[in-house]
Amino acid sequence: MRNMWVVMKETYLRHVKSWSFFFMVISPFLFLALSVGIGYLQGSSMAKNSKIAVVTTVPSVEEGLKGTNGINFDYKDEASAQTAIKDEKIKGYLTVDQEDSVIKAVYHGETSLESGIKLAVTNRLNELQYQLNRSAANLSQEQEKRLSQTVDFTEKIDESKENKKIVQTIAAAGLGFFLYMILITYASVTAQEVASEKGTKIMEVVFSSIRASHYFYARMLALLLVILTHIGIYVVGGLAAILLFKDLPILAQSGILNHIGEAFSLNTLLFVLVSLFMYVVLAAFLGSMVSRPEDSGKALSPLMILIIGGFFGVTALGAAGDNLILKIGSYIPFISTF
Repeated sequence: MRNMWVVMKETYLRHVKSWSFFFMVISPFLFLALSVGIGYLQGSSMAKNSKIAVVTTVPSVEEGLKGTNGINFDYKDEASAQTAIKDEKIKGYLTVDQEDSVIKAVYHGETSLESGIKLAVTNRLNELQYQLNRSAANLSQEQEKRLSQTVDFTEKIDESKENKKIVQTIAAAGLGFFLYMILITYASVTAQEVASEKGTKIMEVVFSSIRASHYFYARMLALLLVILTHIGIYVVGGLAAILLFKDLPILAQSGILNHIGEAFSLNTLLFVLVSLFMYVVLAAFLGSMVSRPEDSGKALSPLMILIIGGFFGVTALGAAGDNLILKIGSYIPFISTF
């Protein structure tokens, strides 16, 4: 037993103290920051290059379209707007005129108008056209009141159950993606760990003082502890974030925090731990089938297909709600992890 503890300690400390473990822990945050940064730069670039000029002499149109994202009124005639297109200052321009109480809008550009800007502009122009129609019809106040009548639609739902459902959906998606990343990472680590020691001289010395089965158990338990340490860092960070931001209005008023504990039950956490251990053992088995560490990736191909297929399959089926395939898959080992 003492030899097992020595092997566990050596394996655990070797992984935890390595730079690779440090980068594995912070890599999701780096990826998130990089994604947000790229999205921000892309959005800023698109917002700068997708400006649409509006050329109109109708005061009501200019007043109605003010504040619409993606458009400006910097050009007073078509000639200057066309020059701006050639200079790549704007993407296109929109001419808006009024003839006999009818608003006519024509877009000019090298490519089609973006759907978001098109929808916003047409909605504003339809509102102006509706006002012109009412003015031209000379309706009485009673008739205008009748025409302004809309459907009285209300929702009577259990807010607590709705919030609980939202939290459970987000928690399930987050947990599934987290498990996917953990399994992809540590399956490779485990296989290389086993493959690198197979057939070496030092293993002959090791097996002279400890049984092979005990050595294998110690290695697997140490790797499981490394995974738990990795997860524990995120759990502590998540709890710290909750304590730090719990007073934000969006969290305090919605009651989301009250349902987080219900989303992660003890049975769920135990099931996750068992699943992780099963994948680690399977990765070690596949890693033991090759004689060179560089071949461990080939041996892991079936496991990677299982992980990727299970994750994306559950994600696709889960978007459609509960169905028979999901219920059957929840009883199949390895796939049920997700």
